[in-house]
Amino acid sequence: MAGGRAAISTSAIFLFISCLVAPSASLDAKAFSSLANKTTEWLEALHGRTTHANLLDTNMNDDAIVSVKPVYLPTMVEEMAKKIQDHFASKRNALQEIVDILEDATTLYIWNDDLRLNTSRPLLMKDLRDLDPSNASQLDERLGVAVRHNVSGIHVPLEVYEGWLWPNIREHREQDPEILNGLQWSAVVDQVFQKNYEKDPTLMWQYFAAQTGFMRVYPATSWYVPPSLVDLDLYDARLRPWYIQGSVSPKDMIILMDRSGSVHGQTFTIMKWAVKTLIDTLGENDFVNVAAFNSTTEWVNNCTVCEVNKTSENRDCSQPLVQATANNKKILFRAINELEDGGMASYSNALTFAYEAFIQFEATRKEGEGAGCLKTIMLFSDGGTEWPEEVFKNYSANNYTKSVRIFTYAVGPHPIPTAVLKQMACTTGGMYSVITTRSSIRTKIQTEELTVSISQPVYNNSDYTNTSSLVGVAGIDVPIKTLKNLSPFEDIGPNGYAFIINNNGFLILHPGLQKQLSYLSAPPHIDLLDVEEDTEIMTLIRDDMITGKSETVQIPGKIRIDDHHHIQHNEIQFSYTPIPNTPYSLGLVNLKNSDHMIVQKPETLKKITLNISLTLVAPWEYCKNQVPGTDIDQLMKLQASMKDKKKKCNDNLIQGLLWSQGWTRQLLQKWQLDHSQDFFSRSIFTRFGLSRFFPNSVKPDVARWRDPWHNPALRRGEVNKGVSVMPHPKGAYISAPVTVKKDKSQVLAGVVGVNFTANALRHHFLEHIKDSEWLNQEDYLLLLLDDGGLIVTANRREFFGVMLQGRFIGDLSIPILNNLKDSGVYKMDIVVDRQALCEQKKLIESSAGLRSHHVPNIFTLIVNFLMEVFSWTEYLRYIIYSGILAVLAPSVDAWTEWGITQIGGLEDCTKERAVYYFGDMHSLSSSMKCTNTSDKIPFWAHRLPNTNALLVAIEMSPNSPECGVFSDLPSIHAQRVEEVESCAYQARFRKRLASQAACNATVGDGGCNRSPQQLEISVVLLLLMLAFSTGIVSSIYHNN
Repeated sequence: MAGGRAAISTSAIFLFISCLVAPSASLDAKAFSSLANKTTEWLEALHGRTTHANLLDTNMNDDAIVSVKPVYLPTMVEEMAKKIQDHFASKRNALQEIVDILEDATTLYIWNDDLRLNTSRPLLMKDLRDLDPSNASQLDERLGVAVRHNVSGIHVPLEVYEGWLWPNIREHREQDPEILNGLQWSAVVDQVFQKNYEKDPTLMWQYFAAQTGFMRVYPATSWYVPPSLVDLDLYDARLRPWYIQGSVSPKDMIILMDRSGSVHGQTFTIMKWAVKTLIDTLGENDFVNVAAFNSTTEWVNNCTVCEVNKTSENRDCSQPLVQATANNKKILFRAINELEDGGMASYSNALTFAYEAFIQFEATRKEGEGAGCLKTIMLFSDGGTEWPEEVFKNYSANNYTKSVRIFTYAVGPHPIPTAVLKQMACTTGGMYSVITTRSSIRTKIQTEELTVSISQPVYNNSDYTNTSSLVGVAGIDVPIKTLKNLSPFEDIGPNGYAFIINNNGFLILHPGLQKQLSYLSAPPHIDLLDVEEDTEIMTLIRDDMITGKSETVQIPGKIRIDDHHHIQHNEIQFSYTPIPNTPYSLGLVNLKNSDHMIVQKPETLKKITLNISLTLVAPWEYCKNQVPGTDIDQLMKLQASMKDKKKKCNDNLIQGLLWSQGWTRQLLQKWQLDHSQDFFSRSIFTRFGLSRFFPNSVKPDVARWRDPWHNPALRRGEVNKGVSVMPHPKGAYISAPVTVKKDKSQVLAGVVGVNFTANALRHHFLEHIKDSEWLNQEDYLLLLLDDGGLIVTANRREFFGVMLQGRFIGDLSIPILNNLKDSGVYKMDIVVDRQALCEQKKLIESSAGLRSHHVPNIFTLIVNFLMEVFSWTEYLRYIIYSGILAVLAPSVDAWTEWGITQIGGLEDCTKERAVYYFGDMHSLSSSMKCTNTSDKIPFWAHRLPNTNALLVAIEMSPNSPECGVFSDLPSIHAQRVEEVESCAYQARFRKRLASQAACNATVGDGGCNRSPQQLEISVVLLLLMLAFSTGIVSSIYHNN
């Protein structure tokens, strides 16, 4: 369905028309209406004689194996929900076995200080190469990559394992007993990995990431690093969403940034970067906001200016914490970038502000707002001497603030006295750390497809620990396609689909959920209302699903055929139900009162073999764990599986596929004998996922439409009963549905189409209109438009130097689109795409080095030497380390640290575009004004019955002067949304997760008993400090 906000169009259609100057006498509306009707007949005849669709049998009354049954969506959604429940249950059972063996290993393993890297020899995935015989890797069809099934592969972050830029540290870390012993005791998990993989053919990647930084992945495969980052792989599993959500409880977090004059320069740059890094690691169940302070405190966004200065006028000023979604993070990042320093810092003022914000948030928050678990204040400063004793006394007894923990970070190369920061953390059960450099650059890991990761913490249960401390997180990937494969594909029709949302209303499965470029640090957080229409009824459906209700409703709405075409439809059916034992809810959508075909399994079909010549099939799971691709080999394997009685295949889909093959055989044979230069290709698509085409050279184009939901011709065929036109710059695809009848029922069996060349189609169009009694085509510009305003064909090739074929009517230098929209022939929506990709904007950051400068190896050696020489002084070390590190940033087109920019010169962004579709006005006779004449130019417009086409005639000869007036309506071409309101936070209804078992865990040392030198920490581990609140091990980092 269409998303975005609907534009308001005028309802005063007839008033508009009556106000125009009457068309000239030469215009004959009745004759033009007749021409439009004849054009419909011409389209139907043109389609029929070029596709030979009459060869397809549409009467199934004598075919005993075919039946037509109504679709009952509530039953289907319940059945699919049960399948998904079982699917997740099997994955959770496999995950539990991984956790069990790892926790048992912690109790049995004996520490060994004598382990060395050359004796342990872990299988590092970065050293593997695809299909290299030397490493025994073999192509795994399930995963689509070369793997080793006998062992898990090891990945260790470069900063943890190799001591990047520090040769002396590298030597130390390669012998790190924490890493080596961790690899040793966790190796036992390989046997469970392998058993799970063999037991469950749908299981994909299994992994375990330890608090010390290493990660095991099964099966072992080569670790992909982009060419531009080949020597700079800094991927850290501990910063991935699956790890954080598996190890840290949901949080309500207020971040306080010291913006006083003493943080000027690199310190402030480091602080901004550190805060953004911290925010980027928060998940969708966390709530956060950021305030900056000097002598006063205010939120970094100017939604409200909230200062705690003991004046009554500001006491009522409030701004709630916001959900840590991708969109809200962007807003905070933008505000942080714009901060400026100055003034004197007041800790008392800042902490009072934060405590009061917690109190007000708890008192005013709506249902579902807030994490309802941990409360934390994250205070970043370069140090100070003010001890806010009165603040702690005032708020330590308040029910809303007594459990708030303060985590403090002394930032900069030479922080002024930091004893107060340390005491703040220790007093409230938080943690104190020192950040001196930007030494840890965040990187991202590429994924080939959308997945759901289920994860679970692994605890150290050995006898020598007083509590069960966290040693890591285990996880399993559940690809979205495995959930999609449980859909009742054929039953719900080409416009039907399944979708899943979670407790926050964010999409897990939806055909409109797009793949992002690689290297996202977190999920994009696309809400159901971001891809469906944001209407009152859709909001109610979303809220019902979040609260776990089961319901079936019919609503009016729009079917989104593709990016530029919507169709209004009055009876779209939604059926939804919760998926038991998960935080998810499932929905199925189809057209009300739709039927589906059932093909029984007679003896005659058992002997039929799938013909893979000039054939493609949908990416559906016809047989268990086998989704065919477009290669001949994959189709041959499907062919073999259909014959194998041991294979579990979907009988209805298989029999429908074979029936479709027989049904279309004669048609395909006719195409092979009937050649023409008028069209590129002919094709037929059936509801059972079979695609037949000719010639073979168009296979790549047909492959893009083999999935019925992504096939605009098949989807239009279910809605439009007549011919549909789909223009493109080289011509137009003309298709029509083929409906089969059985008794008193009928159902769409497929669509058949022909892809005309532009010249041939224009020739046929000219032949059609030349016999019109009233129309001298030399005096008129005739346009055949589709329902999105694209030109299908015209009686002229060009219009004042602009090629007309496939052109959007609004791009012409004539205001015809304004008139068609204002009169109601077309309507318009503005569609907002929150999953768009844009060219990266240049990032301007103060006190930063060059971002994308290639440094020769010899220079790197010199830098390492200088670092070695000057590392004796902390201040010089900071200058060199921070400055040169920026210069040594990888040679890529675009790369930032906090998950917004992506490799390849692109970044995620929001775009807007207009979508035009047919309104309520079917016929129009009017005129329009140009700048170069006092007369108004007459024109006609008439919808072609039972099609998606509109015929337009404009009284303009080839010798007429150019009109010179362009449409001022929004274009169909997507444009980046440059201006985003600083307070455009998304705040929609959500439901808290039920499981919050770790909310009351205690904190360990927290840095209270260590020296500042021992507390220096890279920002990449910031959020791991929060994991102490769930009782993790204390040795998560090693001091440089």
